[in-house]
Amino acid sequence: MMNSWTVSAPSTAMAAASALALVSEAHFFEESMDPGQVRRFLEDPSGRDLLKGMKWLLAMISKGRNVSDFFPAVVKNVIAKSVEVKKMVYIYLVHYADHSAACRELALLSINSFQKDLAASNQLIRALALRVMTSIRVPDIIQIQLLAVRKCAGDGNPYVRKCAALALPKIHKLGPDHLPALKGLISQLLRDASTMVLGSAVAAFTVVCPEDLALLHPCYRKLCHVLADCDEWSQILLLKTMTRYLRVNFCDPSPGKETERLRQAEEYANAPLHTLLNEQSSSGNGVPSVAAEDAENAQAGVKGVAKAALPPHPKRTIKRRVVKKAFYSDEEDESEEEEVEVHESAPAHTTLSSSLADGQSLLTSDLDPD
Repeated sequence: MMNSWTVSAPSTAMAAASALALVSEAHFFEESMDPGQVRRFLEDPSGRDLLKGMKWLLAMISKGRNVSDFFPAVVKNVIAKSVEVKKMVYIYLVHYADHSAACRELALLSINSFQKDLAASNQLIRALALRVMTSIRVPDIIQIQLLAVRKCAGDGNPYVRKCAALALPKIHKLGPDHLPALKGLISQLLRDASTMVLGSAVAAFTVVCPEDLALLHPCYRKLCHVLADCDEWSQILLLKTMTRYLRVNFCDPSPGKETERLRQAEEYANAPLHTLLNEQSSSGNGVPSVAAEDAENAQAGVKGVAKAALPPHPKRTIKRRVVKKAFYSDEEDESEEEEVEVHESAPAHTTLSSSLADGQSLLTSDLDPD
């Protein structure tokens, strides 16, 4: 009993600590804080109150409040040593980097700090630094953004490469003239082995260059193989993209077959009735020919008969297996066989011949034998 209590005690203590932390941080969503006090927290040199100020700002953002007025005080803390504080600072900057012209100018002043964090040891810091840099919509730094994306596209962590793929549409919207460079990065990311990166690369492809399907030639089979391993949103993008690809690049398995069938059907529908009856007589079906003038007079009625007098489809009985899934996972599925009737489709030439024969019999019965 003592041993089991010794093993479970740490886990109980951790659960209690987690619950206490949740309770202690809930007041950031409920309490209102004086703006002056928040600025004092953000300017705390020791860093003890800085975490409180950032938590309150993020809580207000999650509630839909506009806290962009604190941008000058927050952007100064991008050089904070604490990883937890730096993550919160970057989350705030990603949200407000393009909020206004003043925010963009202040973010530009910290561009060197963002570039420095692209080489941080923490992959989340590298990814957040890239997201902030590419969120600044200033054409003057687009070359710096391209260099940052190119660097992160070759990062060893798949999450950083995913953020690099998601940054490409932002750069394309800001500078469409850099399309060749963006295509090269998309082609590089489409060859990635991670499904996390591939989904974002396909998303970038659909925005940047959706008509350039040649980029998918080297990786189409791989995309088909990893489709089931991607997340749901990536699967939707992959299915739409691959459908467009195969419709353009794959050959028709029966070229011209459907067109020929429609052409023959149109010829039969528009041909004079005596021509169809003569063709049936010459084919050896024993259908006698009739006078052309009588056939033309009754053509409209026979066409309706030919359409309406189609023979019924033959039926046949087959057995199929019906599986009843067990309700609980430890039970076995039940299966049984049942007999059902299915319709068999008749060949097109048989249907047409029989319809014409029925039409001819009705026509000859209506004609005067004298």
